[in-house]
Amino acid sequence: MSTSNKAAVWGLAVVIVLGAAWWWMSSNQSAVAPAAPSATTAAPGGTTQPAATGTAPATPSNGISATDSSNAALQSDLSNVDSQINGFPSDNTSVSQGMNDQPVAQQQTL
Repeated sequence: MSTSNKAAVWGLAVVIVLGAAWWWMSSNQSAVAPAAPSATTAAPGGTTQPAATGTAPATPSNGISATDSSNAALQSDLSNVDSQINGFPSDNTSVSQGMNDQPVAQQQTL
């Protein structure tokens, strides 16, 4: 193979690798949501504070609120925790049953 052919093959290989890297990076970039910019406001005395966004914090899917400290919310949180703790024995039984799995006899067919 002549020197010019070798250079062309190496050049093509570099272009293919760079194209694959660009494609992989662009496909992974679209899956990640961009972070919201953090805004600050100037407070008296020269300090800065985060600006209010105007949205309330989201309640997690388990229904336990970290920001609501009313008596009703605390009772609701306690009952949610109790129901999760009471569900532990059935979860534990399921896991134990999965760990005690027995092998299945295999037969070879001709």
